[in-house]
Amino acid sequence: MGHFKVNFGRAGKLWTVPLLAAGLALVLAVDPASAADAALKILLQKGIITQQEYDEAVKEGEQTAGPDESKPVIQKEDASVPTEKSAPDQESTADLGKGIKFGYDRGLYTQFKDKFRLKIRIRLQPRFTDAHFNSAWNTIGDPKNYPNVSGTGTVSAFKHGEDVDVFGVHRTRLVFEGFAFSPDINYFVQFRNDTADSTTQNATGRSTTQLYDAYVTFKQLPWANLRLGQYRTHFGRQEFVSSALLQVVDRGFVAEAFVPNTIDRRDQGVTLFSDESRYPLNYGFGVFNGVGINLTRLGLTTPANANELMYVGRVSANVLGNPGYAEGDLAFSRTPQLAIGASYAYNAGLQTNTIGAGSNNQVSTSIASLGNGRLLNQGVVDIGTGGIDAVIKYKGFSLQAEGFIRNINTHDHSKRIGNATGFYVQGGYFVVPSRIEVIGRYSYMDPDTHAAHDILTSTIGGLNWYLSGHEHKLQLDYGVITTRLSAADTGTGAVSLIENRARLQYTIVF
Repeated sequence: MGHFKVNFGRAGKLWTVPLLAAGLALVLAVDPASAADAALKILLQKGIITQQEYDEAVKEGEQTAGPDESKPVIQKEDASVPTEKSAPDQESTADLGKGIKFGYDRGLYTQFKDKFRLKIRIRLQPRFTDAHFNSAWNTIGDPKNYPNVSGTGTVSAFKHGEDVDVFGVHRTRLVFEGFAFSPDINYFVQFRNDTADSTTQNATGRSTTQLYDAYVTFKQLPWANLRLGQYRTHFGRQEFVSSALLQVVDRGFVAEAFVPNTIDRRDQGVTLFSDESRYPLNYGFGVFNGVGINLTRLGLTTPANANELMYVGRVSANVLGNPGYAEGDLAFSRTPQLAIGASYAYNAGLQTNTIGAGSNNQVSTSIASLGNGRLLNQGVVDIGTGGIDAVIKYKGFSLQAEGFIRNINTHDHSKRIGNATGFYVQGGYFVVPSRIEVIGRYSYMDPDTHAAHDILTSTIGGLNWYLSGHEHKLQLDYGVITTRLSAADTGTGAVSLIENRARLQYTIVF
């Protein structure tokens, strides 16, 4: 095709605007954004508008333009996911010169060129709990799933002698995150101080101030990120996501019970994994101590089985879009977002005795606090845990589910415990987009398939009010939790422990 040139002469500026409008009419119908940008650039080149006017027009266009519906909606993760490469609002950033910046970007930060960045974040989650228990909770209590474990290793039934009305700061978090030497070398350090206000976990089951996360992630290779330190293992969906991003006030007891080490969702080790924001198919494989946080097998009373390790693997696929791990469809996805995943973990040589060689009270109380009390005093065991999960989000609706199975191999063949199985189904819908959400969850767990009449179930419904996304919200839920104990559990006869519980929780992250 030939080219032609029109010389407008001195009248060029007068004729440019009307001719430009006519010439771009067809382009506007096909691609409005590109046409508008082209028009602004021509006006700037002709001197009709100033650079300042051009910048303001571009900025205004970005603010008013709707999102591209052809692209998947990716919801922001929370404080546990470093955001060093994000571009802070210039109005919240002070440039001090020589590459030094100071400002606010989902946390207070300071940065020196591309060499160092430190961000400080705080999370508070105060909660009020109102719980009512049937008489069996006082007379029988729970001696098997959530028992008391004393400092001397004695295991006894956990009882509720009266109803509960309690305020607590359920979670307090202090986070230091950023990068060092390179934007691809990220660090994350988190401390916690949590109130023991859960009705199913005794006061010794949760610690006070302690180091919670401490890890470094090397991100030079998106398909092979490397993480070292103490952190959440790549296992399951609800256990991998931060508690700041939950749709219900707290994680379900099923997801809690089926953590790979049976002790805590965190452990110390190394993980190789792909960047889930970049690929539709992803993996994670890690090797850990297998005894929870702030502890190695050398820290046991007798360092037996110190040569054993825990192995955790996960594969996942973003079938449609990328729903992420944040719960609920806060972004009100305009196209369906669907992901599936599968996980497996093997933890060999875990000592479950509460007294004697190799025992440790931190391990014992943590096992009991997660509903795994039936594992106590089984001697040394090898634990294999598998899980599958799926999530879908679309136009304010979300549905996710996970199923688990755990196999226990006891080294002492005189002791036998059956497999454990469990699942939960959880959903929600925004009756007011991005603001008001109705939620519900059903959970089921059989902690020992060799025993009868020992099922745990929970049905929960609630309402969430998002003041500013997950980082500023108010959550209310009400549920009925039923724990069935067999005659072998109680020594008298089969009983049902029933709890009716309401919780109100406020979350603020800054």
